[in-house]
Amino acid sequence: MRLTSVMFCGLLVACGGGAELDEEDVARGADGSAISTSGGEAVSQQALNAWNAGRQAFAQAETQGWNPERCSSIIGQFEEAIENQGSRGFAEAKYMVGLTHQRCGDNDAARRMYNQALQDNQKMCKARVALGLLDLEGGNASQARAAFTRSISDDPQCTAGYVNLAIMQREQGGDQEAEALRNLRRALAIESDYLPAFNQMALLYYNRGQQQGGKASLDLAEVVCRQAQIIDGNYAPIYNTWGLVKMEKGNVIEALRFFERAIELDGEMFEAQMNFAQITLSFRGYEDARRAFAKAVELKGDNYEAHLGLGAALRGLEQFDQAKAEYERAVQLDGRRPEAYFNLGVLYHDYLSTQAEDPVPLLRRAKEYYQEFMTRAGSTERWASTVEGITQYCRDKDVSKEQRSAAVRHRNRHCRPGRNQLIDNLVYAMEQSAQMQREMEEMQRQQEAQQQQQGGEG
Repeated sequence: MRLTSVMFCGLLVACGGGAELDEEDVARGADGSAISTSGGEAVSQQALNAWNAGRQAFAQAETQGWNPERCSSIIGQFEEAIENQGSRGFAEAKYMVGLTHQRCGDNDAARRMYNQALQDNQKMCKARVALGLLDLEGGNASQARAAFTRSISDDPQCTAGYVNLAIMQREQGGDQEAEALRNLRRALAIESDYLPAFNQMALLYYNRGQQQGGKASLDLAEVVCRQAQIIDGNYAPIYNTWGLVKMEKGNVIEALRFFERAIELDGEMFEAQMNFAQITLSFRGYEDARRAFAKAVELKGDNYEAHLGLGAALRGLEQFDQAKAEYERAVQLDGRRPEAYFNLGVLYHDYLSTQAEDPVPLLRRAKEYYQEFMTRAGSTERWASTVEGITQYCRDKDVSKEQRSAAVRHRNRHCRPGRNQLIDNLVYAMEQSAQMQREMEEMQRQQEAQQQQQGGEG
């Protein structure tokens, strides 16, 4: 079973809706001076009022959900703060406009505002990291890495920069993994309760244990998970990571419990939904798997594996038309991948054909899908056993040939026909049966004609 690592959660290690300005410090700063932006500019009372209203509305939207009206209203409040601040600049408010645009699905507008925030304060950690995350999401890993590197160069206290850089280093592996661990420790040295750093450190140890088969690394991953849980027992990503560790240790029931806990805390966590769904699917808990995969599809409609998993759950529930639609959607998302074609072949072969009055066309369609699968799978080792399961041919079990001798049958008694041969045998048997039926009907027709002729003569 292939579970979903939280490496994608690394893309979420960004500074959130918080900021340096404190509503309680409206009158003066710690030294009696006026409230200032991170760039050192004094903030006017009017700008601060709009800022606080926008920040409160943003926090409310994060818990209650986003919609077009909230998006427009919150952007307007932060823009009012920017306008009231005037030419002195307000990098934090511009960053929040960008973050709101991103929450509302407009990454282009978000990028523009992050860049404007950097014009006010070129060393602003949040904005630099946010641009790196957008680059990473867009597939530009080198530019993202440069952004994370610069974020910690400009601001040595930029914990999000250290963690995101560590994620990329961990995924690269080799010598970079050691540097990733050092960057995570740097982040925790700055902010000892920074949970994303704990989560990524646990993942690093988990990956070591997975790749090297070392129980010690998996034990370390669990220790880090426990430390994070002590800091905040409601931090959802750590439970997903903990579930992965439990799976690697062979404790499936505990893993399922941790994935379920992650979902309880954060129903929008794609990776936890996928992992929970994959385990329940393996237990034939089709309805639970369907709900979780459906939620995963809702969260990431362009995810190939989510549609594939939802198709499998629907197939288990005997909702064959809906399963077919999910597999076809996966093909639309990436027609180069082989998995959906194989699943369509299985659907036609093992399910749809058994319900049809004339199964032969459906069986032949299944063979076409198997061929599509093999074309895309090629000679890749990953798919070798599946290809063999389709193409395996047992001569003595070919019903279209004359029966083999007892010696040949004995020698090949352990040979298991592949899917294509099973289809060929079934189609051949059906065609032979249909031919016999036609011949019998013809004989009966002739007999009836003879009887009628004899009756007429009598």
